[in-house]
Amino acid sequence: MEDRLFQSEEFGTSSPATATVIFVCPYGTPIHKVRFAIRRLLRAGHHVVAYQTTTAVFTEGDPMILPKLISEVREDIRSRISKLKAEDVTEFGFFGSSLGSFILYNCIGREIPELSWGVFNTGGNIARGVWNMPTLRQRHVERGWSLPRLEEAWAKLQWPDFGRLDGCRFVFASSRRDRVAPLCDISQYLGPMFRAGAEVSVYEVPAISHRTAVIAGLWKGPQLVQTVRAIGPATSSRSSATVTADRESPHSRHAWSLEWRRRSGSAVVGEDQHTGNTDKSAPPGTRRHSYYDGQHARLSARCG
Repeated sequence: MEDRLFQSEEFGTSSPATATVIFVCPYGTPIHKVRFAIRRLLRAGHHVVAYQTTTAVFTEGDPMILPKLISEVREDIRSRISKLKAEDVTEFGFFGSSLGSFILYNCIGREIPELSWGVFNTGGNIARGVWNMPTLRQRHVERGWSLPRLEEAWAKLQWPDFGRLDGCRFVFASSRRDRVAPLCDISQYLGPMFRAGAEVSVYEVPAISHRTAVIAGLWKGPQLVQTVRAIGPATSSRSSATVTADRESPHSRHAWSLEWRRRSGSAVVGEDQHTGNTDKSAPPGTRRHSYYDGQHARLSARCG
């Protein structure tokens, strides 16, 4: 296994008037391969601290590497934020892709409260994501791991205790055609965020695979960041989610308004809004997003 679990690099100039974006690369992707996305964030006026992680986190077939990696990256982020705060930098957000998204999912709330907004560029069940990659699945099988055992080993990472997320804004970017981390799997992770006080949205990107979903999200980085950067204090009376489908054709564009109601512990879904399309019959294949049972949000989407 590599001695260093991650590497980092800083881009742009920090200042009290500039937001710092903690940027964590996708699995197996060095920083230089995503410089196009970092440049777009820089042109949008942000300061970027980027991280790349070792491929050994999965190729070694050792589930204990992942929590160690997350812990080390998290500690480094804390240290960098502390130094930047000493320079009067006050605004911090993040942009994580694939594995980077999962790492940052374990950094929000009580862990690093300064991360008040951010983008999860794809996300879902980390164990199933690994299992959906044949080579990585085989590495773990060779070491005696099954999917249920892997899910158990990573349960505390999959369901972290966020503490309070009041005032936080997050967006998940995903695609229903992503077979590794599909859009329809995200919903179950929204409920805990809502209950902790966060405002969360889901943005569907046009893609044909996990890789292209990640790339689409990276390209839309500045746009996604803009949707979650706080303009004013987040509402304290309720948490909400907006699910937006990004389509090339305006006639197939959908927007769903989802609202989490804290007092009643229930959830409701707004009527599908088909811009330029008055047909409400919802034929097979229509992406219909809904909540159920007041405990978890489920996107009832056809992922195929």
